[in-house]
Order: sequence, then structure tokens, then C-alpha cells
Amino acid sequence: MSIKKFGIEKALEKRLLLRKKQDLHSLKRVALVVGSHSVDVERLQKKLLSAFSLSKNQLSSFIYKESKENEKEKEICFSEKDFNWRGGLKKESRLNDFLAQDFDLLVNYFSENNLALQLVSASTEAKLKVGVAHEEKRLNDIEIVVKKEESGVFISELKKYVDIIKE
Repeated sequence: MSIKKFGIEKALEKRLLLRKKQDLHSLKRVALVVGSHSVDVERLQKKLLSAFSLSKNQLSSFIYKESKENEKEKEICFSEKDFNWRGGLKKESRLNDFLAQDFDLLVNYFSENNLALQLVSASTEAKLKVGVAHEEKRLNDIEIVVKKEESGVFISELKKYVDIIKE
């Protein structure tokens, strides 16, 4: 294991232990963290916006990519390169602005066992964290068991749970 992975793992463990549960009363700000698997992110975003009647500025998204190919992707993508050897974010990382926000709902749409993805998820302040079933059970308050290509099923189940919780 590299020193960087060790640092990220330690930072992740610390974040998971510090998580505070909060009540969800309304849905005004939603965060979406997506893994590198082949999923149509724009389609997933549109489904989320539609299901919860949100405007585009109420949804913040970040996508994990092994490398950031073009300038547009750099805006919404992150990789392990955004982290220093101690598991902290580098000052120039766009994730700093994302993680400085408070969200009502965090949607973790990834199932891969990736430390950088897990650390971003654990570091995001959200009242409710919902995601695809994952090996690390402490990441999400609610896990929905679906295949990665079943984003429609995931969103409809997510909507049901959020409506019940908000009541």
C-alpha cells in the first residue's frame, strides 16, 4: 500500500467516525457523487432534478475519473490526484468548494471499492446519504440494491424513501 493510500484510508476512517446524523425536513440542496463506471451522468442528473422538482443550481455533481481528459471535465471531475499524501485535499482542488457546502441529500452512485470516492462521500456534509449498495456500509444511511445501469429504478426508490423520511 502506498503512503498516499494509507493517508486516504486514515482520513476516511476519521470522517466515518465523526459523522453526525441529522433530520431531513426539506430538500433544497442535493449532491451527487458518481463513480467511474459507465453511467450516463447527464441522464442521471436529469432524473434527479425531475424526481425532486429541483432547479439545476440546486444540484452539485462530482464524478470520479482516473484522469481528467479535457478542460470541461476538470470542472466536475476528481481523481486520487486531488489528495495529498496525508489524505487531505490539495489547495487547488475544485473539491474544496464542493465539500465546503452543506447538502440536504447526498446521492452516492457508485459501488466500486475506491478510497478517493469513499473519502469524498464521507467528507460531504449532508443530512441524508443514500447510495448504491456498497462494501463500506458506513458511507450511506440508506442503501439501494440495483445494478449500475438501473438508474431509473434507483431514482424511483430514492424518491420513495426521501418522501417517507420528510413526512
